Amino acid sequence: MPSSKPKQRHLAPDGRGSAEVVAGILENYARRGVFRGFSPGPISKGKVTYRIVWHFDRVFELTFDIESKKMRFPSVLPKVPAGSRMYQELKEFIKSRHEEGLPEHRGIDRRKAEVRPHNTNGNVSLTLSVKSHDYEYGTRKLVHLVHEVFMTFLRDGSYYEYLVDTFDLTPEGM
Repeated sequence: MPSSKPKQRHLAPDGRGSAEVVAGILENYARRGVFRGFSPGPISKGKVTYRIVWHFDRVFELTFDIESKKMRFPSVLPKVPAGSRMYQELKEFIKSRHEEGLPEHRGIDRRKAEVRPHNTNGNVSLTLSVKSHDYEYGTRKLVHLVHEVFMTFLRDGSYYEYLVDTFDLTPEGM
């Protein structure tokens, strides 16, 4: 008789299901006010999509593929041409987060997770692969990285005009 329990490889070290761990972390961010909204979707065909209201009141979708252990924000930055200086610098910024020597809260340990950017028709997505079963680590690192993209990469770099134009912001709204 087949077991109704999830397969062991989809369990976090504490025995909870991986999708449950991811949802719990995201819900906690929402309760603390990091997100302005959060709602988990149903698990369908081994995937679950979480909707998050976040930077500039945009709705972000985070898709978690349970089988492949990949979390993906399919639309982090729109209107970024693949061959642009901005996209090249963003790739370097993300790569730098995997380097040794960064403070633990800013770095991503490649033994546990790895993030890769993708650009499809000018739409930048970020995909994190969980290399261990530490779904909490992966979720937190991906959320922190997206936050750093908006708060450090875009604001400290030369992308103020991109922020204003792309997200229809006023200087007061920054």
